[in-house]
Amino acid sequence: MQQNVCLMNLSPEDQQRVEEAVRRMVAELRARPTQEKEDALGLEIANMPAAEREFVTTVLRRMLG
Repeated sequence: MQQNVCLMNLSPEDQQRVEEAVRRMVAELRARPTQEKEDALGLEIANMPAAEREFVTTVLRRMLG
C-alpha cells in the first residue's frame, strides 16, 4: 500500500536543501555526463526519504521552467 506524502512534511529549510542537492547533482551530470553519474544520481534520489523524493519532481520542473 502506497503512502500519500505531502510537501507540507518538508520545512522551507528542507526544501531548500533538497533543491540545492538536486541542482548540484544535475550540474555535475551536465558537466561530464557518464552512465555512472546518471546511475549515482538515481540512487541518491532513490535513497532520499519519501517526502524529499516527491519534492525532486518540483525542483526539476522549476529548472525546466
